[in-house]
Amino acid sequence: LISIIDKNLKPKEAFILKASYGLKDNKMLANEIAEKLGINGNSAHVRISQLKKQAIDKLINIVNISQVIDFL
Repeated sequence: LISIIDKNLKPKEAFILKASYGLKDNKMLANEIAEKLGINGNSAHVRISQLKKQAIDKLINIVNISQVIDFL
């Protein structure tokens, strides 16, 4: 799954997904991810949630579902 993410998403998108779900290291909260990416402000966690949804939607549109099923 990590290779699918890395292959099909931009580095920032990949980092957000991997950090959000703990795919490579420990799972991180949206505020922590925002801090790592230099996204500041009261709504930084909202912005991370938006970016996460966009990355997931992008994967849904470009990845063959059989690749994900093979992983599961």
